[in-house]
Amino acid sequence: MLNKVKIIGKIRSKEFEKLNEKKVDDAAAVAPEAIPKTDESPAEEPTEAKKPEPKFPKKKREPWFYFNLFAPVPSSSLTILRCITQGEIAARINEEVQEEEDVIEVRGYLRNEKNSRQILVRVTEFTKLDISFSKINIQNSNQVRLLGKVLSDLQPVEKRNPEVLSFKLAVPREGVKSPLFFCRINEEELMSEFCEKLQRNDIILLEGFLQTQKIVWGEEGEKKIIRISSIICSGFTLLDSDLVDIFRPLDNLTRVVKSIRKIDFSKPKTKTAADEPVE
Repeated sequence: MLNKVKIIGKIRSKEFEKLNEKKVDDAAAVAPEAIPKTDESPAEEPTEAKKPEPKFPKKKREPWFYFNLFAPVPSSSLTILRCITQGEIAARINEEVQEEEDVIEVRGYLRNEKNSRQILVRVTEFTKLDISFSKINIQNSNQVRLLGKVLSDLQPVEKRNPEVLSFKLAVPREGVKSPLFFCRINEEELMSEFCEKLQRNDIILLEGFLQTQKIVWGEEGEKKIIRISSIICSGFTLLDSDLVDIFRPLDNLTRVVKSIRKIDFSKPKTKTAADEPVE
């Protein structure tokens, strides 16, 4: 199914995976910026006293290249997104793109990070842009398109949170073990349209953007940082349902898109950790 993402921003940090690095069993001992496992990571091999020699030599895997992309979102806020790539694209980004200086456009698809709630951008191509960060058009700097199936029961208005609507979208892809993405709608008008026109198991084309938040919790000295990503839905097109008793006419597709509400930074607001861009 369709899974596309386009992000424009600047790189905050970058690093290559260390293939010979010792694995750490205790997840709590891993530093926040440690290289994450993704649903494309190879499975860990069981440790044995002695293994038989393989008939064919194992092909050496190219290391993953990780970087954080600092990018604006349509609500006028900022977010930092974790990106991964390898091979020629990785080498070019590492050599050609300067951290904190160059603005780049990356394209690819989304992947869930294993054992985490962070969504990664799997980069398949990139372009250096001759513009400054302040000149980035926030309306098209962070775009996600997903074709998938709604896997949540949509509650009526009187029973759900009036400020946000959360739902899961299954976006299967060959070889992917975790096809579920967590999505949110923040606009009240779009929430109503979504719940009125859709139900569980409907197939939709979702439009929106990717955002990752840093959440700090725990007492002083025992604070933990977690990163939670979600796809903020700004529009959808109902295509069909996988239920056999529903047969929707394809000549009557309806696309529903609403504008994203801008954050008014001039108004006083109590700042929380969730409002900070992810480092």
